[in-house]
Formats: sequence, structure tokens, C-alpha cells
Amino acid sequence: MSGRKNKYFILCILLLIPFLEIHSQFVDFGKNKVQYEDFEWYVLSTEHYKIYFYKEAKELAEQAAYIAEEAYKDLQQKFNYSLLDTVPLIVYASPSHFRQTNTTPGYIPEGVGGFFEFIKGRVVVPFDGSYGNFRHVVKHELVHVFTVSKANAVLKTHGIISERIPPLWFVEGLAEFWSNEWDNDAEMVIKDAILYNYLPGLSDWERVWGTFIMYKLGQMALRYISEQYGEHKILELIDNFWLDDNFSNVMKFTIGKDYTEFDKEFLYYLKKKYYPHLEDFDNPSQVSREVYTKGFAHKPAYTNFNGKEEIYFIGNENGYTNIYKVNINEPNEPEIVVHGERSEELEQFHYFRSGIDISEDGKLAFATQKGAADVIHIYNLKENKKIADYSLENIVGISSPSWSKDGKKIIFSGIEYTGKSDLYIFEPATEKLIRLTNDFYDDRDPDLSPDGKFIVFSSDRTAYGKNNKYNLFLYNLETNRISYLTHGNQIDFYPHYSSDGTKIIYTSDASGSFNIWYINLNETYSTASADTIPKTPTTRITNFTTAAYDPKWCGNDRICFSSFEHHSITLRLIDNIKEKTDTTITTKEDNIPEYFDNWTSKRIFGDIEKNTYKYKKRYSLDFAITSISADPVFGSAAGGILSLSDMLGDERYYFLVYNTSDGQSEFWKSFNIAISKVSLEHRLNYAYGVYHLSGKRYDLRESDFSYYERLYGGYFSLSYPLSFFRRIEATTSLSQSIKDIDILNYKRSLLLYNSLSYIKDNTLWDYTGPVDGERHNLTIGYVTDLLNSNEDYFSLMLDVREYIRISKPVSLAFRGQYFMNEGKTPRRFFLGGSWSLRGWPLNSIKGSKMWQTNIELRFPLIDLLAMQLPIGMELGFPGIKGAIFFDAGNCWDNADNYDYTRGSIGAGIRFNIFGILVLRFDMGKRIENNFTKFQKEFFYQFLFGWDY
Repeated sequence: MSGRKNKYFILCILLLIPFLEIHSQFVDFGKNKVQYEDFEWYVLSTEHYKIYFYKEAKELAEQAAYIAEEAYKDLQQKFNYSLLDTVPLIVYASPSHFRQTNTTPGYIPEGVGGFFEFIKGRVVVPFDGSYGNFRHVVKHELVHVFTVSKANAVLKTHGIISERIPPLWFVEGLAEFWSNEWDNDAEMVIKDAILYNYLPGLSDWERVWGTFIMYKLGQMALRYISEQYGEHKILELIDNFWLDDNFSNVMKFTIGKDYTEFDKEFLYYLKKKYYPHLEDFDNPSQVSREVYTKGFAHKPAYTNFNGKEEIYFIGNENGYTNIYKVNINEPNEPEIVVHGERSEELEQFHYFRSGIDISEDGKLAFATQKGAADVIHIYNLKENKKIADYSLENIVGISSPSWSKDGKKIIFSGIEYTGKSDLYIFEPATEKLIRLTNDFYDDRDPDLSPDGKFIVFSSDRTAYGKNNKYNLFLYNLETNRISYLTHGNQIDFYPHYSSDGTKIIYTSDASGSFNIWYINLNETYSTASADTIPKTPTTRITNFTTAAYDPKWCGNDRICFSSFEHHSITLRLIDNIKEKTDTTITTKEDNIPEYFDNWTSKRIFGDIEKNTYKYKKRYSLDFAITSISADPVFGSAAGGILSLSDMLGDERYYFLVYNTSDGQSEFWKSFNIAISKVSLEHRLNYAYGVYHLSGKRYDLRESDFSYYERLYGGYFSLSYPLSFFRRIEATTSLSQSIKDIDILNYKRSLLLYNSLSYIKDNTLWDYTGPVDGERHNLTIGYVTDLLNSNEDYFSLMLDVREYIRISKPVSLAFRGQYFMNEGKTPRRFFLGGSWSLRGWPLNSIKGSKMWQTNIELRFPLIDLLAMQLPIGMELGFPGIKGAIFFDAGNCWDNADNYDYTRGSIGAGIRFNIFGILVLRFDMGKRIENNFTKFQKEFFYQFLFGWDY
């Protein structure tokens, strides 16, 4: 079930189901969370945790248990606090499995490493092949558990009833600070932000709310507090958290400086630290020429067909990830070669981990998610067509496919069902798959030597791997032996052979920041079969302030690479590499050990089998909401909603109780209840429930005509996702309707409603609504009165929405709708109001048939809005958007009473509030008398709601 769809599931199922067959004209959209796997879940119980895992992830669960218990000991001391409850820790063996989790209703985007869910206190983490990353993420999320529990205990101790927690910069900064060392990725981000003057202080941290910069700003601020004021002050910030709602005042009380005072010394410290780097280091843009610098562009691959030199790369400028190409010698706008992330064929690129490669005969190989797992795509670039997609058995993740020189083999890194990340060789012609490594080490970025004898790759199988370090290794295909190529307490990534096989370039942080390094392979070495190569000389050929990644040879004396600079990842080119290697900046010799001094991952001690049992569903509270509402059509209501679910979120129960009485005399007969169950455990989702609803209603056919209705029955609904973007839904309901219209008119109906819907949604959203892609909904339905045949009609609802990106911030939105109820006593649709024909009174246009079209140009007015309140609190908002719109449409009952088409034209603004609510203001003029004149006065309308 879709993330966005699931957010409204309670409303749609519990409140609208009784009325769907009568007058609903609100169609459903949203992408789908597809349950591709039917996992068999188990629980491993330890002293402080319950580890939830499926049987293929048993080994991983034992490792997670060890990591979690070790983290508990450390965090217990740091927080001076012990958790009161056992922590549920849910592990997934791969990112693709993780994205299927029902512990959160929302879609999990690429790059999310895990999360802590506040309601049930669940920690949910995937394994991406790296034990070091896994250990970091588990501990990061456990810091959240301790922080929230400690903060709640502090508030409770001081008699404060509140759900507040410290600000997000502190919460995420602390999770990073106490779960991981300050690494070169963090250094790169903060250094770049200081050198380009876009790092906010704590007084302005909302500008980077939720971003990676916010995480690192918080981590750096707490690191600075620890160094300058003592690490005990961090714990005191939590202990003093109860003193004031404004955390700036808590800072003042704890370290003697509020946000503004702290920023003054903190930012000055960072400037003194990083400005001198410009004397010894260069920004990438100063010493290399640009290839493409818009959006995010990386993972290049070089081609030279008939003297036409081009670079293909993965880029994301406007929201969708695509593969582009650009001419090196004639710089111009790049051309999109592969349009990604718009259909299930190319559902999702793994743009942080997986690269692309092109064979000498022009075949492009790359990997994306397609359904349950990743596949290898092969495109013929010369003929501009797809050759094939290859799905490989038991492999759920694929990254960085690399061609052999003869174009017959593809070497790649694959993640199997249990989470292991190993090297594989695939032969497309025969579809033969050969596994080269089989262990828990993270093997990535393979590249095959031109002679086909060696594979160079990056791996944490080095002695330093337990600290999340990576070195380069050679896999000898003749002996199946692995040997070191580099060795040290560093991260070495992205190796690439030159076309003659005598040189390798790669990225390393051996000198402190990520730069491009070079290895010159002599003739003896390139044909060696020894297991160890002593004293490998390595040379650094760049000296950047920030970082360089993904180096690729472009001919014999040029390299293309991606660089991080000014908060952007761009493609750049360096010419004359020979000059740089001849005038060495830094050369080091790695003393390669004669034997491997590998590390091993540790598992939890004790009787594991005794402490492991099969998962059984037990339900606990998700939320309870009470509310009072009034509606001119459905009447007033007061009541509440209660939700229960199991630990994995696979099954949910919803209970609705409310009352629609206008006075004491109507209280008991206006009492309403609805109960629903929703199952999301398998690919086919279903929901069913019963309801009893009664109260005053209004007939949309006659103005101001009310009646009393009692409605009770049940429903059953199915939702089957065809893919991430498309699904089919079916609903049936049977309800008894008893209408007390007047003293002499008592109407009873037994209504059977059936509907079938096809839904597609591949849209991209910004902070006010969709900006790119398309949404389609086609629904057919049939309503009949089984008792008295008072009603008998079929329904057709077609809703098509297209969003066209004119430029990065500007889009054109189109919506076309045609709704029809045809038959005996068909129910009416209605138009008018901010959701449909703007400027016309709400629901003033009625009929059993309806059409409308809306065209809207959306553009930014203010990119960022911030304000400071008198109490010292600062608020940041994503900005204000403008819109110019045109609406047209009408409702009618039959062809004879179609009076005239109505319309409106105008402009408006949209303003997102706290990321969850959009305030819309529109003004304009109605187009009246069948589009022959404008209304005299302007209309003005306010609405809270997302753009259509």
C-alpha cells in the first residue's frame, strides 16, 4: 500500500466507505510499498533487546545483537541512565528488503540507513553489505532511544507533562557524535560550507532542517562543546532540558552562552580552522575544467566512437535520476540517454553506490531496482535501444557492473539474500553466473584488467576494516587468490585500470581528504601471480580542499571525476596527468603484509537457540485521536479514532466512535461506530470492516433539505500493486440504509456497491505538491438496491493529471476529470470551491455528470523564508510559490439540462507551514455566461491543502 495513500487510510476506510457508493468524487493516488517477499520472522531475545529478523538474516541478527549490547554498555555510561524497557530492533538483510517494511507507512527513499520510530520505540535498520556502516547505524539509532527516554525521564522528574524533545540539530548531532568518529565525509561537508559561506549557526539551524548538513553541524557543534567545555556539558544539556522550551536558553544556563553567543565563537573557530587550507589546497574548480556542474552528476564513463569523445554519467538535476551524455570537446547541455525512475523498468538508481560502464563495442551496462531486486540493464548506445535486462537468482542488490575488454563478461558487486556483498562474474550470452567471493566482507567497485587476469576491487577485508576502512585488493582469476594492492588505515575506493593495464587510479583519504591517487604497475607486476606484492608505490595527483570521487581514464593522459564543491556533486576533467605524476605531490609506499591479518565480526554470546523463537503478532496502541468537526453535507460529529498494530506493522486495527447528535434527545440514536482491519503483510493488501452510522444528512439534489439516516453494513477492499507506480484496487460493500425523510415517507434500501480502480502515480513533489510526472485514476462502479430497486446505476470516474517541468523551479500542471453516474436515481457530483472551480461557491454546481479541466503554472516567488519571534525563537520555511491558473467545467444531469460551461482565471500563492500543511490563497475572476464575460468583482479564497 502506498505511503501517501496509507496516511489517509483511516479517513478513506472508516469515514468515507459508508458514503463511497453514494457521492464520493475524491479519487486516490500515491505510490506503492510492495511486499515482494513473504518473510518468516523470528525473535532473538537478549538482556536489553528483542531482535526481529527473518530466517535468512539469522547470522546478521546475531551480529546486530552483539553490536547493540556493546553499544548499550557505552551509552549507559555516557547518558548515566539505564533504559526502562526492552528495545525492539528490527533488522533487514538488504536495502531492498528494508524498503518493504511496514513499520512506517511512508516510502523509504534511497540512502536512508535506518530509523527510530517513536510510537512503539522501534529501531529499524538494513544491512548494506558493510559491517562498519551497520554498526554505526545501529548505534546511531540507539542513541536516539537513550536520548528520548532520558529526556522523557527528565521531564517526568520535574513534573512536566510534555512530549517535547531537544531540537533536531541536537538529537541527530548527538546520535552522530556518540556513534561514530569524526570522519572525512563530515570534514568535507563542514569545510565546504565554511569556505563557501553557507554554514548556518545554531541560531539559524532551521535553514538546513533535516539535511545531511544539519547532522554534521550538530555533530561538529557538540564536538566543539566537548573539547572546549567538557563532554559532561552534553549530558548536562539533556539534564537541564526541562528548564525552558527554548533550547537556546538551556544552552545559556548550561555553558553560559545562548545560540547567538555560541555561534560567534563557534563559527570563528571553524573559519580559523579551515581558511588556511586554501594556502596548501585547491578547490576542484580552480585546477580542473568542468564537464557538467548542474544538480548532482557523478559515476562517469568515457567513450570515443569514431573520434567523438563523450562522457556518460548518472545525474539528477530535477528530481528524477537519469543517465546523460555530454561531449568533452564541445561543451553543451547534456542529452538524456536513459530516463530513469518513471516506470517499473527503471524503478530506482542506487546513485551513491553503483556506477556504469561501456564496452568497447558501445554497450552500456548499469543496474537499477526493478521489482523485488536489482537487475543489470544493457543498452546499445550506437543503435540507441535496449538489448536486455538480467535478473540474477538470489541476488537482490547489484552495483557497479564493469565490462571485460572483449565485452563478453560483466564483473559486479552483488548483495545476496542473506546480506553478503561479494564479487561475481556474469556472461550475458550464456547467462552464466560465477561467484568469486563468499564471506561477510564488503567487496565493491570491481574493475577487470584489460588482459582479463586480475580484478582490482575495494574491500573492508583489510586489517583496518573493523574500523570501517577499505583498501584495494587484486583477485587473481588464474589462481583464485586475493592479495593486497594498498594497505593502511584509510579508505580506498573506485579503482580503474588504464586501457593498457599499466596504471590504476582510485580515490583515497590517505592524506586526510578524499583525493585521486595513482598506481604505476610495472611489467613484472602486471603479469605477477604472487599472492603478495611488497611496497606498492602510490602517488597522489590531486590536492583538493573537499573531495574527488569516481575517477575514470579518458584516453591515456586525462581523467574525469566527480567532485564535491559548493554543496554540489559535479563532473570535472583533468588533462596532462603525466605532468602531475612526474611532479609528485605525495608518494607513499604501502608495506604490504605477507599474510592477511583479517578481522571477523562478533556475535552475541549465550544459548542463541534457546533465546530464539518464532514471531507472533501482538498488538499495541499506535495512536488515539479525538476530534470535533462540522460539515454542511454530512453534519457535525464528535468522537475519536483508535489504532492498534503488531510490531512489524503488517496488520492494523482501526476503531472509530463518534456522535452526530444536535442535542440530548438525539444522543443515543446518533451514536456511531466503525471497526476495520487492514492487512499489509503480503503483496495483496486487504481491508474489511463493519460500521453503524446514523444522523442527519443533506440531500445534494435539493437545497436545505435534510433527513435522518441510519446506515449499517460492512465492506471488503483489495489492493494489488502491479509495481511501485501502478496498482489495481477493488471494493465491495453492503449496507442497509434507513431514511426517515418525513412523517409519511420512510425509505429503506439495501445497497450493494462494487468498484474497480486502476491507479498510476510516478510524480515528484516539492513543498506544495506535485511538480513532475503523471497521475491517472480510472474507476468503474455499480450501485444497486437489492431490497426495493430504489437505486440502480453505474459509475465511471476518470482523473488524469500531468505535470511538466518547464525549468527546474517552474512547472505546468494539468488536471482533467470526467465523472458520470448513469441509471436509476443516480447520485450527484458537485463543483465549486478551492478544490475544483475556483471562484464559484462551494458545491454550488451539481449533477450526475461532471467534467472539469484545470491548468496551473507554478513558480517560486521566495526561495526561503525565515523569521525571528520576539521570544527569541526563529522559524524557517521552505519558501513561497506563486501560481497562475485557469479552470473550466460543469455538472449536469442529462444532455437536455446542460446549461453552460463555467470557468475562472486568476493567480495565487502557496505557503508550506512546518512541512505538513500548505496554505493556499487564490484571487481572480469567474468566467460567466458560457465564457462570454468576466465577473465584475474579484474573488478571494483561502484553503489549507496541497496542490492538486
